[in-house]
Amino acid sequence: MPAPPPADPRRYDVCFSLPGGSLFRKLDRGVALGGDGIAWTTDGRTLQMPYGDVAAIHLTSGGLQTIIDRCAIAFADGTTLTVVNSNPGGYADRAQAAAYRDFVHDLHRRLAAGAAAGTRFTAGGPRGRYLTMMAATGVVTFACVAGGAAFFVVFGDLKGIALALLGAYLGWKFGRVTRANAPRDYAPGHVPEELLR
Repeated sequence: MPAPPPADPRRYDVCFSLPGGSLFRKLDRGVALGGDGIAWTTDGRTLQMPYGDVAAIHLTSGGLQTIIDRCAIAFADGTTLTVVNSNPGGYADRAQAAAYRDFVHDLHRRLAAGAAAGTRFTAGGPRGRYLTMMAATGVVTFACVAGGAAFFVVFGDLKGIALALLGAYLGWKFGRVTRANAPRDYAPGHVPEELLR
């Protein structure tokens, strides 16, 4: 049974974005979870939505050089608040990642306590992209490992071993991120930890 949510409002120093913001704008910062809902401030205005208006929570993780975790909170009026584990500039940050994990767990505890019985909880990317990425990761990994091994056997050059090891490492790294983003539903009491680095 999940732990009960804290009764007092808690403010999290996490970064977030809303649709329609400027492409080059730094992320806004600070989301509060209160007894009745979620509040955030952007452009000098504080907005609050009740937990009962949370239609869906969607967790994903992705990126090329920097892996960023995202928690998209969709409300009944069409607003989507996307909280991320990065700093305001969009780069990975250990302190921000810890605050993000705490925020996501607290939000799920509050929703699991019955605040939003109709909320849908999903994780991962679109099924087609997931299958494509798994296939591409497998093909590239196999090509690097097999090609590197063949290069070493034929030419006796240690660069072949280096290529095989690099291919195996990249296959493991991208395969792990891809598998974490397998499309699925989940229960609020079972948050996918692999999407909360």
